[in-house]
Amino acid sequence: MKKERSWVALLLVMGFLVACSNPESSSGVDPADEFEKYKTEGIEPLYDRSLELAEMGGHFNSIISETENARTYMIDEMIPYAEQTKKLAEKLQDELVHEEIKDLNSVTIDQLDMIIRSFNKQVEFLELHIPPVSDESFAKSEEVYAEVMNLQEQIDEKTEVYNIKLEELEFKYGS
Repeated sequence: MKKERSWVALLLVMGFLVACSNPESSSGVDPADEFEKYKTEGIEPLYDRSLELAEMGGHFNSIISETENARTYMIDEMIPYAEQTKKLAEKLQDELVHEEIKDLNSVTIDQLDMIIRSFNKQVEFLELHIPPVSDESFAKSEEVYAEVMNLQEQIDEKTEVYNIKLEELEFKYGS
């Protein structure tokens, strides 16, 4: 009888440990369901905002020859919009449960952080081109431009990482 109780106790402990280590039971959220919800409440709104940001970028490019107006537009419109988008992604991050989905969303946050830094560098570049432009400010603007291009390259690399991670999750959980 004593031996039988030991086995029952051991089985109960093992069952408890398995239940505690199962990520679905501990979070109560199935990863496929979370991914599906993230696609509609995360990816789609963030994608829509990225399209709006691209339109803003088109407008910015159309006024770039008007250095002060372009600078003001970047400061007043584009940077705040990118910051709001980043806050949305950060809010989503706090609500996510499964690490692989959090990891995908964190790539988006990193991208947005780099975009904001790039926008701020572009503002710095534009400020160096507000007349009168000295040889010193022109030389400094070339350095800043190189930083902008470096950030753009990093953004492109993050985009590739994001696309790969998204594709993997689509394959794993997609419908």
